[in-house]
Amino acid sequence: MGAMSLNELGLRVLANVDRDRGDYADDLLKVPAADYRDPELFEREVEACYRRNPILVALAVDIPNTGDFTTLDIADRPIVVVRGDDGVARTFLNACRHRGAPVASECFGHGRRMTCPYHFWVYDAQGKLVGLPGKEGFEGLDVEGLIEFPTAERHGAIFATLTVGAEMDIDEWLGDMASALEMLQLHNLHRYDVETKLPSGNWKATADGYLDGYHLGYLHRNTIGGKSITNRNTYDLFGPHVRIGFANKPILQLRDTPVEEWDKYSAFSLVHFIFPNISISGHPDRSLMLSRMFPGPNVGECTVVQYQYFRQPLEGDAALAEAEAKRQTYADVTYDEDFVTVMAIGRRMPALAATDDVMRFGRNEMGNQNLHRWVADLVATL
Repeated sequence: MGAMSLNELGLRVLANVDRDRGDYADDLLKVPAADYRDPELFEREVEACYRRNPILVALAVDIPNTGDFTTLDIADRPIVVVRGDDGVARTFLNACRHRGAPVASECFGHGRRMTCPYHFWVYDAQGKLVGLPGKEGFEGLDVEGLIEFPTAERHGAIFATLTVGAEMDIDEWLGDMASALEMLQLHNLHRYDVETKLPSGNWKATADGYLDGYHLGYLHRNTIGGKSITNRNTYDLFGPHVRIGFANKPILQLRDTPVEEWDKYSAFSLVHFIFPNISISGHPDRSLMLSRMFPGPNVGECTVVQYQYFRQPLEGDAALAEAEAKRQTYADVTYDEDFVTVMAIGRRMPALAATDDVMRFGRNEMGNQNLHRWVADLVATL
């Protein structure tokens, strides 16, 4: 199913519009409200979902050249992803092997060497320790380089498993999501360098919003949902990953038009959710928004970081103004509507849990059901 063409996806969306419902799961799913506020379960979820399995840490276009790097913190793992002299992307713990200070501080940067600011220990783009002032004082040193995590690059995306020595079969983990990512042409993107960083509630409740096609015409009825035909979604489940198709109102005028001639961007929207925390919104030949959900210091918090990517370099004031306007629009909508709602839900979770109530996911909420089943299954393996 991952190799399904845009034409086929569009026809599936239209078929759902014509039958007045989206794709359905086999049954309802109930998730205890307590699962959204249990600190012990939260720690197990972070371990199982964020440290023991591959997680997307960068796009290839974020670090296209030798010495390019990006830094981020995921689940108490500060990392630096750097492209080596051999062209290979590697992921390291962003901590000097001397006393633990960061060796890279910029969100995105470039340098053939990474230097710890504390004592100027120097590492190359392959993570090897290549400079050590006063090295005569460290005779017998048992360090060759930075701590490295398993890393693999596929279809314009870079993945790492944030456990040293973990076995990592990225092709098995992605399954048919690999061909879905290939269709997105992630290599042909240019990042708008202004970051959007927003607070939200529990990470699963936040992810629920990104996987939910049911709320679009209700919560977002006066903003981005105004163009939608709500609750007519297609769902493709690729193991833990999900591709969602959203019907837009212009599709109603296209029944008698060959699908090859559709303006597919107007007719339907796409979201690719890469488990456990990445949402990529957009079409293969259009701009994309990449959203990352980072679990917070406790069960009730997470941070969402968004970047806009465009198909052409952003050159000139007009292009930059357009990019900034788009960034601000989605920042406003996702915070004021999605995340404010998620945090309001979080404030009600203690009362719901006290009554042993549950979160109810309908048959039309296949993406959400898939998320919760995979989280539960992975936690059970610990």
